[in-house]
Amino acid sequence: MPGQRIYVVNSVSLIPALQRQIKTIAFAPIEAQAAATVMGVGPSGNAIIGSDRMLEDGSYLSTFVPSIQPALGPGPGLDAINGSATRYIADSLEFLNSKSPKTLELFSWIRGELFMATTESICGPQNPFRDSALEKAWYYVKSLHCLLSSVYWMLKYPLTRILNSNFEPGIMIHMLKAWPGIMARKSLHAREHLLIPAFEKYFAEDGHRKGSLLVQCRYNHNIGHGLQGRDVAATEIGQMVASLTNSMASAFWMVYHIFSDPTVLKECREEVEQLVQVTKDGTCAVDLTKVKSSCPILLSTGQETLRYSHIGIAARTVMEDTMLANQYLLKKGATVMTVTPVQHTEEALWGPTVSSFDHHRFLREPGRKRTNPVAFRAFGGGTVLCPGRHFVSTEVMSFTALLLLRFDLRPATQDGKWAKPRKNFPMTSSMPTPKDEVQVEIVPRDKPGRKWHVTFSASGKGVEITAEDENKGDS
Repeated sequence: MPGQRIYVVNSVSLIPALQRQIKTIAFAPIEAQAAATVMGVGPSGNAIIGSDRMLEDGSYLSTFVPSIQPALGPGPGLDAINGSATRYIADSLEFLNSKSPKTLELFSWIRGELFMATTESICGPQNPFRDSALEKAWYYVKSLHCLLSSVYWMLKYPLTRILNSNFEPGIMIHMLKAWPGIMARKSLHAREHLLIPAFEKYFAEDGHRKGSLLVQCRYNHNIGHGLQGRDVAATEIGQMVASLTNSMASAFWMVYHIFSDPTVLKECREEVEQLVQVTKDGTCAVDLTKVKSSCPILLSTGQETLRYSHIGIAARTVMEDTMLANQYLLKKGATVMTVTPVQHTEEALWGPTVSSFDHHRFLREPGRKRTNPVAFRAFGGGTVLCPGRHFVSTEVMSFTALLLLRFDLRPATQDGKWAKPRKNFPMTSSMPTPKDEVQVEIVPRDKPGRKWHVTFSASGKGVEITAEDENKGDS
């Protein structure tokens, strides 16, 4: 914002020192601002979330991540939510198999698959997003054709209501308080008249009691700190932003990099095929919990996708004049930013191939020099370390693994070759989205009549994907 003092931390060596200053260089004020501006929490709720005690032990914000750790940390809660997402994906791909081959727009399709898998696994059988109008109200619909494709939808929801209701594109305008009533009218309408009322109804009808441990933990945390009614519903908007925005774009780019490169495709497919067991009756059985421990190339490809494409910025507020690493004086009221692409494109850290996509980059191979794990910032770190990293990483890898096992993707271009799409750089996401449509023909690999049995067994483990995971040994 104009007149705002900003410090940008480019050196990886300074990041650990920055992360230790959790109260003097804090993330909490930004979280509180997001609750008020993006989520639409009302005055009484904001008095709790953004209170003068927000940095103290026991406050709403200081206890939020610990409150959801039972659901998102390695253990039964995480296994349950990943299992639910995997079952949704498996059923959806089974249905697609019966309708294929067909041509589809890759990003729109992946976005829809991950959107519903995620919201189903979190919200359970009363998932508000089963109402397709709410799904479409969340993100921008590229073409009117998509809106007209469902006669049921048009009859149930007036077209003007749909066209005036796209929440996600307006998030940054809300955050900056840049006259959202004018500049983000559609987004504001979607939030106030569709999304928040839907979650109010969900909680009023005890939908969360049939949902995941995650949504129950969030609800209990809100109620325990005194939030009520509409404010509880509004906080779910923020949680959905955290769960959805980056994972859908990440899945697209991972799928694109795998299927557009024959070498990457061959290696990843051979790896996931090792997970398949054929039963006596010819059924292909696969336990996708094994993608976390038995698919190092697939995991490395996912990490490289995040390194190669990440555009995220992590921000904190300086609460008092502070010396960083005994070198730099940071003034009270300033914003401190760590810009992920800076760390992810530093040749001194990643070597001469830093500008290339190397799906082996994160493998632990004999003779390969390993980059400092702190340099990989896709999930943040310290107090801004993404608590949902195990969930979304496993979900994206499971989706990609099933896609590799069951389908071929062929570019629907005149020359039959993959064309790399240009990128959009939305301010609301840490991952770019494709600017160009990517039309593909999706073709089943199975012989007619072949059956699949997809499971996700309990493992009690997460994904070793950040420096913090390695240091804690919690994967």
